[in-house]
Amino acid sequence: MTATASPSALAGEFPAAERDQWVLQAAKALVRNLAPDDDPERVIARLRSTTYDGIVIEPLYTGESGGEGAGADSGDMIAAGFPGFSPFVRGRTAGGTRADGWDIRQIVDAGEPDFTATAELENGATSLWLDTRSLPTVDRDALATALSGVYLDLTSVTLESGNAWPAAAEALIQLWSSNDVAGESAKGSFGADPFGAYVSTGGSAEAMKTLSAATEFAGRLATTHPQVRVIAVDATRFHNAGGSDGQELGYALAVLVETLRAFEAAGLDLATSFRQIELRLAATSDQFATIAKFRAARRLLARIAEVAGVPAAAGDTQIHAVTSLAMMTRYDPWVNLLRATTACFGAGIAGADAITVLPYDVARDPSGSELGRRIARNTQSILAKESNLTQVVDPSGGSWYVESLTDQLAHAAWASFQQIEVAGGVVAAVDSGIIAHQIDAAWQARRRNIVTRKDPLTGVSEFPNVLEAPPPPRSTVVASGGGVLPLHRYAEPIEALRERVDHVTDQTSVRPAVFLVNIASPAVHTARATFAKNLFEIAGLVTIAGPGSTDPEELGAQFAASGAAVACICSSDAMYGELGVHVAAALRAHDPAVVYVAGRPKDIIDELTAAGVDGFIAAGADVEQTLSDLLQRLDVP
Repeated sequence: MTATASPSALAGEFPAAERDQWVLQAAKALVRNLAPDDDPERVIARLRSTTYDGIVIEPLYTGESGGEGAGADSGDMIAAGFPGFSPFVRGRTAGGTRADGWDIRQIVDAGEPDFTATAELENGATSLWLDTRSLPTVDRDALATALSGVYLDLTSVTLESGNAWPAAAEALIQLWSSNDVAGESAKGSFGADPFGAYVSTGGSAEAMKTLSAATEFAGRLATTHPQVRVIAVDATRFHNAGGSDGQELGYALAVLVETLRAFEAAGLDLATSFRQIELRLAATSDQFATIAKFRAARRLLARIAEVAGVPAAAGDTQIHAVTSLAMMTRYDPWVNLLRATTACFGAGIAGADAITVLPYDVARDPSGSELGRRIARNTQSILAKESNLTQVVDPSGGSWYVESLTDQLAHAAWASFQQIEVAGGVVAAVDSGIIAHQIDAAWQARRRNIVTRKDPLTGVSEFPNVLEAPPPPRSTVVASGGGVLPLHRYAEPIEALRERVDHVTDQTSVRPAVFLVNIASPAVHTARATFAKNLFEIAGLVTIAGPGSTDPEELGAQFAASGAAVACICSSDAMYGELGVHVAAALRAHDPAVVYVAGRPKDIIDELTAAGVDGFIAAGADVEQTLSDLLQRLDVP
């Protein structure tokens, strides 16, 4: 007699977990002694956050909450599909694998002799992004010098030439010809973006003068140079101006559609038109948002291609990821290494065709240092080659969180795109100020979160290194923004404070100091003293921690001996109620410029103010305003 094995379910002996069980356990983790009548759902609500597109990020996603159509009517969208097939959300190449990984695209300044194109290629880059804007004249000879030693039949060259791109494009075609590079072997992009430039400049007629040239090049090269793209829809201009992810995608879609219309009007068929376009998006340190954005971009492209009647053509539009310039900091630039690595990881996981990692010190020097450029290349080499990120297509696919975020972000972007269409298209939306107004609203919301530290910036608004050598004087950072869409680096409002203090310190050789007046034992004052230290050092002020005491006169003497001009009282609310007024009076006897209290003991604020306290610092306060007021009191220009 033969025994027959019965099928078994993995972990089938355990009862199925319900969401309510998770909510209860999560609430208990957040509230140590959760009362029986406390609502767990209300407790875990503090774990929710909202993006700048109004998307609510839930603390938990399940099969019921994630995936296609979550939270929105998705009747006008396309399902994610299978890897390698339309709508290409899960990978562009049919079959689903990209054995050679993504294109490691390195920026080369054609006018900068210290960083050559051949050096970039020899050290890990697989293609070049050639910036010709610093050249006095862009012609074949100038490009030949910049690309000396490069095998042009093997190397893809993308141009960055602003409104002068037609001359640069013609020069590159001539260079290919003089080097006997056959049209079918030539690879790259001319980087034209007339509609995008029109947006950035707020309606400059100069930006649109090259539109006819773009259509002419597209028609002329469509069959002879099949691997050359004329248009680069550069959506990083929207991101770097402070726009949300949904705005970046939506406006990019609007520019792309206007470009398709121009090509169609010139007699180019739509399938060919999609092959003439590359889409450029920003990758940020928000890993999951980056993954969702690039997946949503593919889905949106597929929708446009479907409406145009050429659904398969969406896969012919390549997506180029560039690590966010807006997220880069001038202070503590080493943290930028982590930001760029996370951004590159997210874009790579999401299936970007090409990735450019900006040097970690690009906010200090537009070209980046040799070390910065080397690390930028090696970051990609490690992720693509050593970590094998390209061996699995769309590894985040199927994640309830990623699928839900992709879906909701696609809908937010589609809504932004529809607003532009209703306004009459990109040109009309620029002329009426819609795009600039919407992006500025998103930037102001982000700026508020930055200066209140709701959006922390490590090394700048959190854990600053006050003894760090100041960065070199500001120089012009080359960015895709400009005009009505200026570059807004997230750290700028905070870094401006630090620069003021560094300038005074450089002149006087003395860094302004704040004395932390610690009342009682470390167990009582440490939490608020640590908070105060971090806050004042944001502006580059050095903090001196007092040894602590419960004697007001002794605390006043400690402050006087420190030589600091500013005092900050640090302790618990209970100690403030007992000793706060007396300590404030004792400090005032030594004539400090400013006296602060760490915290907001609401019951005795009036009494402390009457005793000589000038201000209260607490979580959620506008640190830009608080520290600006302090620097003004200290006569720091």
